[in-house]
Amino acid sequence: MSTKEQARKAMVESRQHEEHVHENMLLRSQEEIEHSSSSELEEESRELIVEQRQQDKHTQETMLSRSEEEMGNTDT
Repeated sequence: MSTKEQARKAMVESRQHEEHVHENMLLRSQEEIEHSSSSELEEESRELIVEQRQQDKHTQETMLSRSEEEMGNTDT
């Protein structure tokens, strides 16, 4: 078997493995959703929303701080 053929075979096997892993993740997610109660899902959603807002606020504060630093650097 040539090097090209071996590389192709390895790529195909890798892709198949990735697809298998992805399918397993989807199945687990579906099972988790089916077994979770709506109140659990609502609570998890709330927590994720709070976390996202905190990340957004941190990003905004960081961008503002960097902008202020750049403005300060251009004035000197």
